[in-house]
Amino acid sequence: MKHVACFIANYPRPQFVNKDWQDLDGSWDFCFDDNNIGEENNWFIKLPTDRQIIVPFSFQTKASKIEDDKNHDYIWYAKTINVEKEKNKRVILNLEGADYFTKVWVNGKFVGSHTGGYTRASFDITNTLKGKTAYVVIKCEDKLEAIQPRGKQTWLDKPFGCWYTRTNGLWKKVWLEKVSDVYLKNVKITPNINDYFVEFEVTLSEFKPSYNLEIEISYAGKLINKTKMAMLRRISNIKIDIQNDYDGFRVQYWDNNNPNLFDVKYRLYKDEKLVEEIGSYFGFVNFKAHGNLLLLNNNPAYLKMVLFQGYRRNSGLSIENEEQLIEDLTLIKKLGFNGVRMHQKIEDERFYYYCDIMGILCWCEMPSPYEFKDETIVNLTREWQEVVRQFYNHPSIVCWVPINESWGVPRVVNDYTNQHLQNALYEITKAYDSIRPVIDNDGWEHTRSDIITCHNYAQSGNELAHFYGDLHSLVNDEHKVDFSQTRLAFAKGYKYEGQPIIISEFAGIGYENGNDKGWSYGDKVSSSDNYLNRLDSMIKAIRSIDHVCGFCITQLTDVDSEVNGLLDMDRKPKADIEKLKEIISR
Repeated sequence: MKHVACFIANYPRPQFVNKDWQDLDGSWDFCFDDNNIGEENNWFIKLPTDRQIIVPFSFQTKASKIEDDKNHDYIWYAKTINVEKEKNKRVILNLEGADYFTKVWVNGKFVGSHTGGYTRASFDITNTLKGKTAYVVIKCEDKLEAIQPRGKQTWLDKPFGCWYTRTNGLWKKVWLEKVSDVYLKNVKITPNINDYFVEFEVTLSEFKPSYNLEIEISYAGKLINKTKMAMLRRISNIKIDIQNDYDGFRVQYWDNNNPNLFDVKYRLYKDEKLVEEIGSYFGFVNFKAHGNLLLLNNNPAYLKMVLFQGYRRNSGLSIENEEQLIEDLTLIKKLGFNGVRMHQKIEDERFYYYCDIMGILCWCEMPSPYEFKDETIVNLTREWQEVVRQFYNHPSIVCWVPINESWGVPRVVNDYTNQHLQNALYEITKAYDSIRPVIDNDGWEHTRSDIITCHNYAQSGNELAHFYGDLHSLVNDEHKVDFSQTRLAFAKGYKYEGQPIIISEFAGIGYENGNDKGWSYGDKVSSSDNYLNRLDSMIKAIRSIDHVCGFCITQLTDVDSEVNGLLDMDRKPKADIEKLKEIISR
């Protein structure tokens, strides 16, 4: 399963493909530094260890070959790699995910640092290179602090409730690429379905004269348009018409039933000599809130989503191979869902690539901090901006979610400082992306939000129907029934303004399977029939509520001791998949 024009097996950045790359995953030298003495003792010159770890797996996991569940805040990696300097080329070291504060040295020289555990960090290591090999040393610092975005990683000594084992250090791919002396650093692609144009915002690594960029767009191997422009500035914008005669409606839309993708080739020339070619793609799609409806390409849409946390038994938050991503997304479609809410995790970028080519609508949600301090504001806003910019071009991402359930803004319901941060995240997201909806605080206590979302873990359809029977009163915080299952829809000073409404967390049905009692919401069931009956009653209740535009079921798989998945942690279903699909997609 691949989008042929820009597919390379195991390539970590499928939205921006450079064929001149090198995979650095595998065995690395490794050691703990519990007393934080490594820098003082020049470990970046030579790491004093005979221990190895398998990258990209955190040391807590079985896949890492370390499998140590103790807390170690400072860890080091080292590896000798085959690379040499070339004329008119730069060498970039990319870390897809390193949690949390990372420093990098090459051949004993410091090349840079990065703060944040979920986005790509890139370092130009060209000036450190000598000979045919390079000694790369990486230090990662990750503390038990709730002021940094941690998602579902515990900030206590041990996992608790539905917060799990920590993930430290390198947990996504590590790789090198060679680029031209002046290279394409980023291209932002924005489709406009109102005029059938696509806008490209092109960013070069630096401005130098005599560079030209050619952009070629094709669909299914057929040329759609091609243009060439002089790069007279470091950042330039160009709009290209993609209307064509290959389709009766003049353009090929992307949606969940027909995930049509346009291929793009960027060719960078210096004095008419080709110096770089990058492959990419985009989908011609628009997802928006319109009154109290959700529209996909200007047509009403109903979301049938599943919450997914992306944990695996042997590798934790990391993936072991692309086949695992394909398996999970295939199961999501088989179960009758048209979307996935990736919860408290920024997944491997290949996940969003496969959502793009399989037609799965995806919510992109920021992993949360859990304490409101000045450093929380800095950490959260900085990394969220990196997330939006890195994943902007994926057509499957139809919604941004910077906050979940008031985590990180625990007093937002009546504290203006918390509200200002929530609103700032909403506004800065809209500044980067004027097209997609933004949910300010998924679940409750909204301030400014394009979609109003509600979480409720009542464990019967009757309870859900009773609670949401008067939805208008609920979203106007005039509800008279028990609020033990949820919280106020709006923070103080804000009110409902007619937005679409989604029940974005419910069910969470625990399944007691033999000795695996685990944790879940409410009473557990102990048979497949009981599981199906309870789920059926809940979904019928949600579907019976007027003005609700979709739902999200908790959750796709069990995670550690949390046993409320449709599948267990090994992806085995708790009931017949066809019966589950019939209930979900009815």
